[in-house]
Amino acid sequence: MYRRRQVLRWMAAAAAAALLAGCAGDADHSGKGEETETGKTDESGAAEKGYDLPVDEEETEAAQEDCTEMLSLAADVCPEILEETPVLLSDDMTEQAAEAVAGEGVPAAGTDLYRGLKNYDLMERFLRDCESGRSGSIVTYEIYDDGRIGRKKFICDGEDMYLFAVTASWKDGQAVLGDVSYSRMREWSFTEKGWFFYELCTPEYPEVTEVIYSNAMMRVVPLEEEYAKVTEAFLEPVAYNGNNLFWTDWDAEHMDGIDYNGLFEYLYEVRTGKDFDKTQYQDGIPGGQFEELMTAALPVTPEQLRGYAAYDAEEGSYEWISLGVGNRTLGPLTGAIPEVVGMEENGDGSVTLTVDAVCESTADDAFLTHYLTIQMDEEDQVRYLSNVVAEGQEDALPEYVYRIQR
Repeated sequence: MYRRRQVLRWMAAAAAAALLAGCAGDADHSGKGEETETGKTDESGAAEKGYDLPVDEEETEAAQEDCTEMLSLAADVCPEILEETPVLLSDDMTEQAAEAVAGEGVPAAGTDLYRGLKNYDLMERFLRDCESGRSGSIVTYEIYDDGRIGRKKFICDGEDMYLFAVTASWKDGQAVLGDVSYSRMREWSFTEKGWFFYELCTPEYPEVTEVIYSNAMMRVVPLEEEYAKVTEAFLEPVAYNGNNLFWTDWDAEHMDGIDYNGLFEYLYEVRTGKDFDKTQYQDGIPGGQFEELMTAALPVTPEQLRGYAAYDAEEGSYEWISLGVGNRTLGPLTGAIPEVVGMEENGDGSVTLTVDAVCESTADDAFLTHYLTIQMDEEDQVRYLSNVVAEGQEDALPEYVYRIQR
C-alpha cells in the first residue's frame, strides 16, 4: 500500500461541472456522502493513457478538509501525529488511530495489514457492486507509521475503476497535502478471501525506459484473529525473501536443503523480538550463538549445522553476508507475504498450519500453498518442525540462490 504516484495536472472548473452533471445518481459507499466525482476526461489525451489525470481544485480542497478532520480525530488517541513528521508509530498506535477515524463511519486501516479495514463491509459492498457493473465511489483512509494519513477515493463508472489518492501530514493546525495522484486502474480484482488487488496505469516505453511498478493490494476483510496472531508472530518475520524455510520440503530426517546462513537473521527476530543488527556480524556469527538459536528453533543438531551450513572451523563461526544483488533469489515469490488460512492440531501437541503466500505483483492470494508444522516450547517460543509445499506447485518455486556461494 506503499505506491509510487504521479503529480496531477489541473482541469478547468467548467469542464468538471459538466462531468459532475453526468455523474448524478451514482451509488455512494463512502460513508461521508460525497457528492462530487473527479474528472475523467481532458483535451490532452490523458484519459486514454489512464495516468496523470486532471482533477479540479474543489476535489483537492475537499480531500484536504477531510484529511484535516481525520488527522485531528486520530490525534485524539495518538498525539504523536501532531508532531512534526516524520515520527515513528507502532502498529498498535496506527490501529488505535484508525479506529478513531473509523468512528466517523468510513473504512480505515492502520499499518497492520492482516487486520484489514475497519468498517470493511462498506468497501466490500462497493467492490461487489463494481463487479456487477454498478457505478459509485468510496473513500478509505490509512494511517501510516510516519504520522501521515492517506486518503484514497475509489471511483467506478460501471466499467472502469479510478483512484484519486492523496497523502497528508499535520502542520500549523491543518493537514498539508503531500503526494497527489489520479489514475485509472489497468486491472483489478477482489478475491473470495477478501484481498483487493489493483494495478494503476503508468507511463510505458518509449515515454520511460524503465518499468514503473504500480501494483497494490489491500486486505479488505480482516484475517481471522487467531490466524493473524500466528502469522505475525512466527511467519511474517521469516517470509520468502533471503531464505527458503517456507518454500522447500524438509523435516527432522531431511534438514540439508535449508539455507541456514541466510535464515539466521530472520529466526533471530522471531526468537528475540529484536531487529537484527548486521553490523555485529560482518566477521561472521559466533558458533555458539548460531547453534543455540538454530537448534532451539529447528530439529537440527550442532553437528548437522556444521556440515550443512557455511562454517569456518578455524574461527569457530558461521559465515554471514548481507542479502544483495549477487546472492538474491529473483521471482514473484520473494516479494510475497505468508498468511495462515488453516490450523490443525496434531496428537503430539504440534499444530500444522495451512499457509498461502499472498503475492501483490501477480494479484494472487494463494501464489504458493505450503503446510508448516510448529510446536510451542515451555517459554511459548516457536519450534518449526517441518514444511511441505502443496503438490503441483513446483512452477511457483524459483531456483534458490544460497546466501553464501560455494
